[in-house]
Amino acid sequence: MKVLKRGLKKEDIVNVKRYNKWYIVTEDDVRILVNETSRTDQDDDSNKVDWKNSKAYISMGNFESSKKFYEKNKELELKLYIKADIGTLYNEYKVNDWSLTERGIEVDLV
Repeated sequence: MKVLKRGLKKEDIVNVKRYNKWYIVTEDDVRILVNETSRTDQDDDSNKVDWKNSKAYISMGNFESSKKFYEKNKELELKLYIKADIGTLYNEYKVNDWSLTERGIEVDLV
């Protein structure tokens, strides 16, 4: 997978201090911040990155919420930022395309 930028702070990505959400929608794009160490209440990964197949699977909580989010924003460019460890810095990865599947939002990475 192609890394576009390394070592980014969350506030530099979202351009807002003390921003609590893991995504932001701007006029031009959707920026999703994935923390690979994050877990849900069911102790399952909330968002998954399949490094071997260059894919990421994003869940907005459930399928209906993911569908609503995707339908509202599908015309915008998706930017994906991944924090792979317990550090505070993200890397931006090149996104080829994103779509809605039965698993939720699927992101194809380059």
